[in-house]
Amino acid sequence: MGNLADFIEQYLRNILITQRKVELQRRELAKMFRCAPSQINYVLETRFTFEKGYLVESKRGGGGFIRITLVPQDHSLDFFQTIESLIPEKLDAEVVEEVLEKLADRELLDSTDVVLCRELLEKYFSDLHGESAAILRAKLVKAIILVIGFKNRE
Repeated sequence: MGNLADFIEQYLRNILITQRKVELQRRELAKMFRCAPSQINYVLETRFTFEKGYLVESKRGGGGFIRITLVPQDHSLDFFQTIESLIPEKLDAEVVEEVLEKLADRELLDSTDVVLCRELLEKYFSDLHGESAAILRAKLVKAIILVIGFKNRE
């Protein structure tokens, strides 16, 4: 017999077999399995990753939800690996332009996506400097591009 995380995972996978996307209340799911919401978070963070073929979106709070989308395998791994290979661990503000141009050239992002990335990075990172900022900037760029790029392929 499996542990609670296995049961939660199997429950969600069974739903995703019939639907490519599921939207649930974290609180209701925790109540159904008689566990803390943090146990639901653990399952989502470890068993429903992009690398494993899932896109998880989450909004916390009273009206919060979790949305899990099954990523077609032919897109997820190739797209993820491409993004990982194109974006370094640290990303200076000047290099962002080069990365965005490469992604546009490979048609992984369209011009609207590129503009959105530029605006987000300018708004939130223009005043940050140093190695920590470069690491954080690279992580944010990867996350933005993965979400935008995946949604464009749905």
